Amino acid sequence: MSRRRRRRTYSEGSVRQMPGGISAAGWILLGLVIGLVGSLYYAWVVSPVVYTDASPARFSDEYKREYIVLVSQSYALTGNWEMAEQRLSALDDPALAESVAALLDDAIRRGESNRVIRNLAVVAQQLGVANTAVSRFGPSTGATITPTPTNTPITPEATLTPTNTPRPTNTPFPTSTATSQPSPTAQPNYRLLDQQRVCTNEDTPRIEVNTLDAFLNPLPSVEVRVTWQGGQDRFYTGFKPEIGAGYGDFTMDAEVSYTVFLADGSPEISGLRIEPCDTGFDGGWQLTFQNLRVGATATPEPEE
Repeated sequence: MSRRRRRRTYSEGSVRQMPGGISAAGWILLGLVIGLVGSLYYAWVVSPVVYTDASPARFSDEYKREYIVLVSQSYALTGNWEMAEQRLSALDDPALAESVAALLDDAIRRGESNRVIRNLAVVAQQLGVANTAVSRFGPSTGATITPTPTNTPITPEATLTPTNTPRPTNTPFPTSTATSQPSPTAQPNYRLLDQQRVCTNEDTPRIEVNTLDAFLNPLPSVEVRVTWQGGQDRFYTGFKPEIGAGYGDFTMDAEVSYTVFLADGSPEISGLRIEPCDTGFDGGWQLTFQNLRVGATATPEPEE
């Protein structure tokens, strides 16, 4: 007697029941819940995350630089050097002074604000750094922006000229003589930053001039004037960009003493002659001028 296997038919939309009376979707949901609970138990009990304050010594180089800038700003506000020094020591940098000096030079090259540059210069000076950037922007020189001098009227002082009198009677009043005071000298726009001999193996010694802005960037299109007995000439910086954007030169003649200055206002550098070098060649001179006006920056090159 053969038995017919009955095939259980499911109507459309019915849910197939798994053993135990739980549907397949229920088993899947139960597995997800168990997995979530196990994950939370492992994260909170077995291996919890421990948060600790990161030491500044473990910062990356970029964050260390930002940290030094923040410390310099805090010191500028509070004036508490002991606290600033303690914060800087947290960097555990054996060459901290050199790092701050390098950061100051980088801030000058990138044209950071005067406040940032001055704050870094103050910290560098406190750490014992004594270079050109610190002497230019540090507190010993005053401000980073050189103001235009104004002529302040000066009240003449009275000079009393007493008259010898034998008797106390009929004593004339002292006469006041106005003493003229010298007018204030205008501050030049440029200062001589460096002057040195140039000894190269060339037959034509030159006067080489480099002009820089207040942030020590090359400054082109600056008029340079050269005078000598019975003559004068001028040239502009920036016409030899392959050498430097703020570079210009002038060919010297033998037995001639030259005087060089900038048309916008600078000290006059005189007595520049061709002189023999130790190498046996005739040498010229190299002069470097720095603009004292922070607003005078290099003109950006036009985009092609």
